[in-house]
Amino acid sequence: MNDLQLALATEPAHFKAKTAAEQLVDRLVTAIALGVLLPGQKLLPERDFAARLEVSRATLRDALHQLASMGYVTIRRGRSGGVWINSAWGPQSPAHVRDMLLPRWQQLQWLFDLAKEILPLIARTAAQRRNEHDIAAIKAAVDAYTHATDREAMRAADNAVHAAIAAATHNPYYTSLDSQLRSQLTFGTGSLPFDQKIRRRALDDHDHLARLIIDGDPQRAGEVAHQHFVDLVEEPMLRLRERVLSGEPG
Repeated sequence: MNDLQLALATEPAHFKAKTAAEQLVDRLVTAIALGVLLPGQKLLPERDFAARLEVSRATLRDALHQLASMGYVTIRRGRSGGVWINSAWGPQSPAHVRDMLLPRWQQLQWLFDLAKEILPLIARTAAQRRNEHDIAAIKAAVDAYTHATDREAMRAADNAVHAAIAAATHNPYYTSLDSQLRSQLTFGTGSLPFDQKIRRRALDDHDHLARLIIDGDPQRAGEVAHQHFVDLVEEPMLRLRERVLSGEPG
């Protein structure tokens, strides 16, 4: 277990009483509430989704059945079956989100602090070290995100944009940190919060950040990377925390 995984695994004693499946339910309800997983979205096949979340298939299956019983997902069997997200918020959402976020809030704040230092540093370093191969990879990833039409394609393209920027630093430690931060801050789903407003902002940010890195402007690239993280990752989580603390309904 790496340091970032250890940070989010730190839990008070009462939280450890939950089973692995119940803890996964908390993670997934929180991801749905953040817009990381969207109503109408079909989840990956069980084997692939379990691998992404780093849980056993049995744990995932148990968690999905619990989510189905609460109305968050629909499970369909057969060759054309699968699991679809139904609802972004339900009567039990505040309790699950509280159990997910509040015991880990200090660790999440540490991750926010780390991300706000590391991600701008990665962008600045990429702007200083990128070569023609890096420029081509960044352009291709930004183009893929621009033309992605479904949620999984957007997730993959968004990850590719940030991976290409990290690779342009030519420092494997930066690449590893970028990947670990994205995993921990998205509860292992690899997807950032999403709605159409966020999508438009991400399109603009990706294009702007790519141009600054390609043009070799490290200072402005770092500034855009910092604000991109604050507005599209940190702020949605802060708003969700305030929502459950205030007792706001759906």
